[in-house]
Amino acid sequence: MIANDVLKFQLAGSFTMLSERIAAVSDAEWTERAFPGTNLLGFILWHTPRTIDWAIHCAIQGLPELATRDGWSGLRARDFLYGAGIPQETADDVAKSVPRAEVAKYVNELRGMVLGWLTSQTDADLERIPELQAHQRVNPRYLTEPVWAEVSSLAGRPTWEILARPCISHIRVHIGEIDTLIGAVRAHAGPPRDQGGPTRSANSNS
Repeated sequence: MIANDVLKFQLAGSFTMLSERIAAVSDAEWTERAFPGTNLLGFILWHTPRTIDWAIHCAIQGLPELATRDGWSGLRARDFLYGAGIPQETADDVAKSVPRAEVAKYVNELRGMVLGWLTSQTDADLERIPELQAHQRVNPRYLTEPVWAEVSSLAGRPTWEILARPCISHIRVHIGEIDTLIGAVRAHAGPPRDQGGPTRSANSNS
Protein backbone atom coordinates (compact mmCIF):
# COMPACT_ATOMS: atom_id res chain seq x y z
CA MET A 1 0.00 0.00 0.00
CA ILE A 2 1.36 3.44 -0.96
CA ALA A 3 0.77 6.83 0.64
CA ASN A 4 -1.95 7.69 -1.86
CA ASP A 5 -3.93 4.58 -0.86
CA VAL A 6 -3.71 5.40 2.84
CA LEU A 7 -4.78 9.01 2.32
CA LYS A 8 -7.66 7.99 0.06
CA PHE A 9 -8.85 5.42 2.61
CA GLN A 10 -8.80 7.98 5.41
CA LEU A 11 -10.37 10.73 3.30
CA ALA A 12 -13.18 8.43 2.20
CA GLY A 13 -13.77 7.83 5.91
CA SER A 14 -14.09 11.58 6.49
CA PHE A 15 -16.86 11.79 3.91
CA THR A 16 -18.65 8.70 5.20
CA MET A 17 -18.70 9.95 8.77
CA LEU A 18 -19.99 13.36 7.69
CA SER A 19 -22.76 11.87 5.55
CA GLU A 20 -23.84 9.61 8.41
CA ARG A 21 -24.12 12.47 10.88
CA ILE A 22 -25.92 14.79 8.47
CA ALA A 23 -28.46 12.01 7.89
CA ALA A 24 -28.75 11.30 11.63
CA VAL A 25 -29.73 14.79 12.79
CA SER A 26 -33.17 16.29 12.21
CA ASP A 27 -33.83 19.66 10.64
CA ALA A 28 -34.81 20.93 14.10
CA GLU A 29 -31.57 19.66 15.68
CA TRP A 30 -29.60 21.34 12.88
CA THR A 31 -30.16 24.71 14.57
CA GLU A 32 -30.17 23.66 18.22
CA ARG A 33 -27.39 24.57 20.66
CA ALA A 34 -26.35 21.88 23.12
CA PHE A 35 -24.60 24.14 25.64
CA PRO A 36 -23.94 27.89 25.89
CA GLY A 37 -20.88 28.81 23.89
CA THR A 38 -20.94 25.77 21.60
CA ASN A 39 -21.58 25.95 17.87
CA LEU A 40 -24.85 24.83 16.32
CA LEU A 41 -24.74 21.36 14.78
CA GLY A 42 -25.60 22.76 11.37
CA PHE A 43 -22.58 25.03 11.39
CA ILE A 44 -20.13 22.25 12.27
CA LEU A 45 -21.62 19.92 9.66
CA TRP A 46 -21.29 22.70 7.06
CA HIS A 47 -17.81 23.83 8.14
CA THR A 48 -16.25 20.36 7.94
CA PRO A 49 -16.90 19.65 4.24
CA ARG A 50 -16.18 23.31 3.45
CA THR A 51 -12.76 22.81 5.05
CA ILE A 52 -12.08 19.81 2.81
CA ASP A 53 -13.23 21.76 -0.25
CA TRP A 54 -10.97 24.68 0.69
CA ALA A 55 -7.96 22.43 1.35
CA ILE A 56 -8.20 20.44 -1.88
CA HIS A 57 -9.12 23.19 -4.29
CA CYS A 58 -7.83 26.46 -2.85
CA ALA A 59 -4.96 25.53 -0.53
CA ILE A 60 -3.39 22.82 -2.67
CA GLN A 61 -4.36 23.78 -6.23
CA GLY A 62 -5.14 27.50 -6.11
CA LEU A 63 -8.57 26.89 -7.67
CA PRO A 64 -12.07 28.09 -6.73
CA GLU A 65 -13.86 25.65 -4.44
CA LEU A 66 -16.86 23.61 -5.52
CA ALA A 67 -19.05 25.58 -3.09
CA THR A 68 -18.33 28.85 -4.97
CA ARG A 69 -19.26 27.47 -8.39
CA ASP A 70 -22.53 27.72 -10.28
CA GLY A 71 -25.33 25.72 -8.73
CA TRP A 72 -24.08 25.89 -5.15
CA SER A 73 -25.10 29.39 -4.06
CA GLY A 74 -27.34 27.83 -1.39
CA LEU A 75 -24.21 26.97 0.60
CA ARG A 76 -23.55 30.71 1.10
CA ALA A 77 -19.78 30.20 0.69
CA ARG A 78 -19.30 33.73 -0.64
CA ASP A 79 -20.86 35.10 2.55
CA PHE A 80 -19.43 32.70 5.15
CA LEU A 81 -16.17 31.57 3.46
CA TYR A 82 -15.28 28.15 4.89
CA GLY A 83 -16.05 28.89 8.52
CA ALA A 84 -12.55 29.65 9.83
CA GLY A 85 -12.04 32.80 11.88
CA ILE A 86 -15.68 33.88 11.98
CA PRO A 87 -17.56 35.01 15.13
CA GLN A 88 -20.21 32.79 16.71
CA GLU A 89 -23.13 34.92 15.57
CA THR A 90 -21.98 34.48 11.97
CA ALA A 91 -21.53 30.75 12.52
CA ASP A 92 -25.10 30.65 13.83
CA ASP A 93 -26.29 32.34 10.64
CA VAL A 94 -24.75 29.49 8.63
CA ALA A 95 -26.87 26.87 10.38
CA LYS A 96 -30.00 29.03 10.13
CA SER A 97 -29.63 29.85 6.43
CA VAL A 98 -28.06 26.74 4.85
CA PRO A 99 -30.43 23.74 4.74
CA ARG A 100 -29.31 20.32 5.89
CA ALA A 101 -30.41 18.78 2.57
CA GLU A 102 -28.16 21.18 0.64
CA VAL A 103 -25.13 20.20 2.73
CA ALA A 104 -25.93 16.50 2.23
CA LYS A 105 -25.93 16.97 -1.57
CA TYR A 106 -22.71 18.96 -1.36
CA VAL A 107 -20.87 16.28 0.63
CA ASN A 108 -21.89 13.63 -1.91
CA GLU A 109 -20.75 15.72 -4.89
CA LEU A 110 -17.53 16.81 -3.18
CA ARG A 111 -16.65 13.23 -2.27
CA GLY A 112 -16.55 12.12 -5.90
CA MET A 113 -14.50 15.13 -6.99
CA VAL A 114 -11.96 14.86 -4.18
CA LEU A 115 -11.39 11.10 -4.34
CA GLY A 116 -11.14 11.25 -8.13
CA TRP A 117 -8.50 13.97 -7.87
CA LEU A 118 -6.57 12.12 -5.18
CA THR A 119 -6.46 8.95 -7.28
CA SER A 120 -4.53 10.86 -9.94
CA GLN A 121 -1.84 12.14 -7.54
CA THR A 122 1.64 10.58 -7.52
CA ASP A 123 4.01 10.39 -4.55
CA ALA A 124 5.88 13.33 -6.07
CA ASP A 125 2.64 15.32 -6.23
CA LEU A 126 1.94 14.57 -2.57
CA GLU A 127 5.42 15.78 -1.57
CA ARG A 128 5.01 19.06 -3.45
CA ILE A 129 4.73 22.19 -1.28
CA PRO A 130 1.83 24.37 -2.48
CA GLU A 131 2.08 28.16 -2.60
CA LEU A 132 -0.48 28.34 0.17
CA GLN A 133 -0.58 32.09 0.76
CA ALA A 134 -0.58 32.92 -2.94
CA HIS A 135 -3.38 30.43 -3.53
CA GLN A 136 -5.61 32.31 -1.06
CA ARG A 137 -5.89 35.10 -3.64
CA VAL A 138 -8.66 33.00 -5.20
CA ASN A 139 -10.70 34.84 -2.54
CA PRO A 140 -8.86 37.84 -1.01
CA ARG A 141 -11.03 37.58 2.12
CA TYR A 142 -9.13 34.38 2.92
CA LEU A 143 -6.11 36.57 3.63
CA THR A 144 -7.84 38.72 6.23
CA GLU A 145 -6.15 38.31 9.60
CA PRO A 146 -8.78 36.23 11.46
CA VAL A 147 -9.11 33.73 8.61
CA TRP A 148 -5.46 33.43 7.61
CA ALA A 149 -4.40 33.04 11.25
CA GLU A 150 -6.41 29.81 11.44
CA VAL A 151 -4.52 28.13 8.59
CA SER A 152 -1.17 29.90 8.28
CA SER A 153 0.64 27.03 10.06
CA LEU A 154 0.08 24.98 6.89
CA ALA A 155 2.30 27.31 4.86
CA GLY A 156 5.44 25.54 3.70
CA ARG A 157 3.97 22.10 4.41
CA PRO A 158 3.70 19.38 1.73
CA THR A 159 0.45 18.42 0.05
CA TRP A 160 0.14 15.15 1.96
CA GLU A 161 0.24 17.04 5.26
CA ILE A 162 -2.51 19.44 4.17
CA LEU A 163 -4.59 16.38 3.36
CA ALA A 164 -3.77 14.65 6.65
CA ARG A 165 -4.48 17.66 8.87
CA PRO A 166 -7.52 19.68 7.66
CA CYS A 167 -9.12 16.86 5.66
CA ILE A 168 -8.58 13.93 8.01
CA SER A 169 -7.51 14.68 11.59
CA HIS A 170 -9.48 17.95 11.79
CA ILE A 171 -12.60 16.17 10.59
CA ARG A 172 -12.25 13.42 13.19
CA VAL A 173 -11.90 15.95 16.00
CA HIS A 174 -15.14 17.54 14.85
CA ILE A 175 -16.84 14.12 14.55
CA GLY A 176 -16.24 13.55 18.27
CA GLU A 177 -17.61 17.04 18.97
CA ILE A 178 -20.69 16.41 16.80
CA ASP A 179 -21.48 13.10 18.49
CA THR A 180 -21.20 14.70 21.93
CA LEU A 181 -23.43 17.60 20.95
CA ILE A 182 -26.06 15.36 19.33
CA GLY A 183 -26.24 13.34 22.55
CA ALA A 184 -26.55 16.48 24.64
CA VAL A 185 -29.26 18.01 22.44
CA ARG A 186 -31.32 14.83 22.68
CA ALA A 187 -30.77 14.49 26.41
CA HIS A 188 -32.05 18.02 26.92
CA ALA A 189 -35.08 17.27 24.77
CA GLY A 190 -36.31 14.50 27.07
CA PRO A 191 -37.44 11.01 25.95
CA PRO A 192 -35.46 9.53 23.03
CA ARG A 193 -36.56 10.63 19.58
CA ASP A 194 -36.84 8.45 16.50
CA GLN A 195 -33.99 10.01 14.49
CA GLY A 196 -31.41 7.50 15.69
CA GLY A 197 -27.71 8.17 15.93
CA PRO A 198 -24.86 7.65 13.49
CA THR A 199 -24.85 4.11 12.18
CA ARG A 200 -21.08 3.67 12.38
CA SER A 201 -18.41 4.52 14.89
CA ALA A 202 -16.31 7.67 14.93
CA ASN A 203 -13.45 5.58 13.52
CA SER A 204 -15.27 4.72 10.28
CA ASN A 205 -12.95 4.76 7.28
CA SER A 206 -15.08 3.76 4.32
